[in-house]
Amino acid sequence: MKQPPPPLYYQKSRISGKAGERTGQNPNPADPEELRQIVSQQGNFLELLYSTISRITTVQEDLLTRVKSNTRSITKLTELYANPAPGLTSSGNTAASATCPCAVPENIRLQPEPFFGDVEACGGFLLQCLLICQQAPRFYQTDHSKITLIINSLRSKALQWAQAFLSANPLSHLSYERFLGEFRLVFDQPRKQDEATRRLLALKQRNRPVSDHVIDFRILAVEAGWPDLALKGVFYQSLNEQIKDHLCSQPEARSFEELVSAALRSDIRIRERQKERSPYAKFPVPSKTMDEPMQIGHSKLSEVERRKRREAGACFYCGVSPRHTVTLPSSLLLIVFRKWLTSFPFLNSPRPL
Repeated sequence: MKQPPPPLYYQKSRISGKAGERTGQNPNPADPEELRQIVSQQGNFLELLYSTISRITTVQEDLLTRVKSNTRSITKLTELYANPAPGLTSSGNTAASATCPCAVPENIRLQPEPFFGDVEACGGFLLQCLLICQQAPRFYQTDHSKITLIINSLRSKALQWAQAFLSANPLSHLSYERFLGEFRLVFDQPRKQDEATRRLLALKQRNRPVSDHVIDFRILAVEAGWPDLALKGVFYQSLNEQIKDHLCSQPEARSFEELVSAALRSDIRIRERQKERSPYAKFPVPSKTMDEPMQIGHSKLSEVERRKRREAGACFYCGVSPRHTVTLPSSLLLIVFRKWLTSFPFLNSPRPL
């Protein structure tokens, strides 16, 4: 690379010095030889400056090209991981993650729901643990990490069992398969299919909506593994009588799914009719009840009741027989006395002046 020429003032001083040495007198600024040398040196300097600017421009264009290429690559990778191809299988995903370990970040913060030792929740808890291990295969690739994931989510009696089991079986010498087998032996249902069959036969809708009943029925049906024809008959028997009566007016279902759809429609229609009739039931007709012997503000006694009390010798106001000793409150005695006074017209008539 050529060295840049010295500054102009330095060049002028050197030229002036040479001219002075040659003539021995003060340099003449109008000397054409000196001007020619100065212009030539300035031309060389400008050429060198232009070459430097050209190289800087070339480097800048190269950097811009690389930045654009990297931007396009990042955009393609983002679209690829945001919308994966539907034909990719789990084995293909595993191979891709093995070839490019830093392509997709693993979510290691996911944790299953706490497990307290409930037998019915054991299957769902282990399913959550399995899915978490599959989402972060590099983080949970050892038996120690998988066992730790399960133990960190145990609570109550389940954690007490893990503490007792690990005290007798050190974690450093324990395999994941053995730990999982012991865990299922304690907290999982040993005969899940037989238990599901028994519960499926005993399941009844009663007063629940058909939509809620279908959810419980489908869960047990999957665990029992029954064919469609058997499920159809058992589901019909589990419905309440009102739904069965409504299904009789509809075409017969040919499969279990058709029967479920028909039962759902029947349940919706029956509940709609109940809502339509509900405004008339807001004001029920009061049942005829026997009045108390004496109630303040009510009308007079009927002729039948009056004759009955007269024959029994009972009081017309309280209905108590004179053979029974009853202590009435003073306020009630005062009311009775006032009513007795009003029965005499001459006492209520105004006195003449």
